[in-house]
Amino acid sequence: MHKYWGKKPSSNLGALVGEYSDEGDTLLDPFSGYGVFCCEAYILGRNVISNDLNPSANFINTQLFDKDVDLKMVQKHWIKIKAEYTPFVENWFEWNADGEKVVLISVLRNKSNLPIKAKYKMEGGRKAKEIEICTADAEKYLEFENTQTIHDWYPDLCVIENSRISARRGMTVASLFTKRTLACHARLLNLIEKHSSGKEKELLKLAFTANLANCSKLVPPIKSRGDMAPGAWMTGFYTGETYIENNVLDYFENRLSKAIKGKKEYLQCFMRDNDLFSNAKTSHNSTYKVTKNDAKKLNLANESIDYVFADPPYGEAVPYFEQSVIWNSWLKMMPDYENEIVISDSKARDKGNLNFENDINAAFSEIRRVLKNNKYFSLTYHSLSGYEWSAITNTCVKNGFELHKFEWLVQKSFTPRQINRIQSIKGDVLVTFKKLPKIPVFDEVTSEELSTILENKIHDWLQNKSLNTNQIFLKVMEMVFKERIVAGSVDLLGILLKNFKFCDEKYWTLYDKPKLQATG
Repeated sequence: MHKYWGKKPSSNLGALVGEYSDEGDTLLDPFSGYGVFCCEAYILGRNVISNDLNPSANFINTQLFDKDVDLKMVQKHWIKIKAEYTPFVENWFEWNADGEKVVLISVLRNKSNLPIKAKYKMEGGRKAKEIEICTADAEKYLEFENTQTIHDWYPDLCVIENSRISARRGMTVASLFTKRTLACHARLLNLIEKHSSGKEKELLKLAFTANLANCSKLVPPIKSRGDMAPGAWMTGFYTGETYIENNVLDYFENRLSKAIKGKKEYLQCFMRDNDLFSNAKTSHNSTYKVTKNDAKKLNLANESIDYVFADPPYGEAVPYFEQSVIWNSWLKMMPDYENEIVISDSKARDKGNLNFENDINAAFSEIRRVLKNNKYFSLTYHSLSGYEWSAITNTCVKNGFELHKFEWLVQKSFTPRQINRIQSIKGDVLVTFKKLPKIPVFDEVTSEELSTILENKIHDWLQNKSLNTNQIFLKVMEMVFKERIVAGSVDLLGILLKNFKFCDEKYWTLYDKPKLQATG
């Protein structure tokens, strides 16, 4: 239903709900993001508190949980919107192909915004035709665009400068779109506001925000599949040498159908006689709350929660609020950047490693405070970098969480770091802890001491058999949690790269010959 990052498979999360809670229990996700966990728990008869500080996450959650939206009315509103919207879009994407007027469905443009190729479908045709655009036609395409005025509102908010996500100085939300797609998005939002209302309007706006990146400059071609094979926006605001400009109407209709399909699947869990459009609901007494509290200051009573699931921020892997500007700005929502838990490379923000560790510790202290004694807390994370995984590991130990179980939880989508680095771990590690009534003592060591411990342990493990990155990571975590070790930053991947051999079979092994130690 939406493009929010880091969605986990609902079947895995449903199994967690069944294992660690009973019907009628109250469950919390303090970093709910898209909201999959709480949605699954709610369907399974638990009372849920779905919390996130990001306004767009709360907006998505609200649409995800709501049972009162009338899908027939959504479709009725869309028919009215589409009738008024279609001529507007066709005017922008009209093209003359061999003497016939057609509507382009996508255009390949270069970094100078000049169109190079395009695709269109003949009326009634299924297969898209691809055409080359000559210089003269490309100039006409730009001339038309440049002479138009956008009369509808659109956000022109500056993005936060951050080189890591290609957010340059002076870049605005509007600059992420061509003038053509900006005008079409602005008119679509205007018509949604004009012709829809209530819960139905909110679902249309959910589809609208889910479609924004699809029709921006952030869609790269997958060149191995062809010049115009569309890729997907994942993170950052980078525009390549070429990008694909998609027809907003064509792509929005696809996103809306997915939003309605997702909503139907959700409502199926509560409807009688498989009538998806019926208002008759089965008996379902569980409740949900969508809250926007700072995870460091949850507005909840002590020991009021039966089970906690948390997918905490991955340090610098995804600066959620900075990237969510593409959604928050169009929704006229402003995030609380000051209290976001994140590591950001932006010089405009005081969000370094130490801030992240302090913030994570404060958030996990809150989890301890609201969770009942001897109840369970599950968390997922994937990072191998020092400040990210050690900060989270340390705070679990310091807050008296005892290791109960760990396993792999495969994500529905991966971060670019996980996709592009074959040596990184794939998926998330899922760790479940039990809250001990009293916090036991822990063993505090230096970063250097832990590095030496890990080098020796990994050496011993690899003497027995080769291990992949996932297996080593799990073994390290098991050792750290069971021995209750607290340490400074340790780069586990760096230790592996420095001391061990990574084979073509994607396993770590010992070097054939021992490395000579430098002597002074």
